Amino acid sequence: MIAAVQHESLTLFLNGKRTAEDLWCEIEREVNDCLTGCAKSGVGAVVITAGPLTKISLQHVAVLIGALSTAELPMAAASYIADALVMSEDFEWEDDGVAAAIFRLADESAPLTDSDLEWAKIRVSTGL
Repeated sequence: MIAAVQHESLTLFLNGKRTAEDLWCEIEREVNDCLTGCAKSGVGAVVITAGPLTKISLQHVAVLIGALSTAELPMAAASYIADALVMSEDFEWEDDGVAAAIFRLADESAPLTDSDLEWAKIRVSTGL
């Protein structure tokens, strides 16, 4: 059975009602399985459970970026979480700025860097 990110857990984290540490404890195995799959075959699985339609705002993106910036969540979690948000039909973007930030975090063409996080922070702080 493939492990899945729990919609509820991710939503609680993004709303500040669950710690990054608790989220990481829940998703560490599936993130590592995804990374292993990518390394072995070029394909990793990202699965998220269904949940109520949730609008992702700049505030939610700020929570995720903050946890990555302070290493409360490892960089390896960034693209996994962003991919889960993108792939789920149960999340929608508040605006194009939110979408741009999430898609940048989901981009796996190169490792996520501190400059990528800085770009996302600026995007969130200015609302652009």
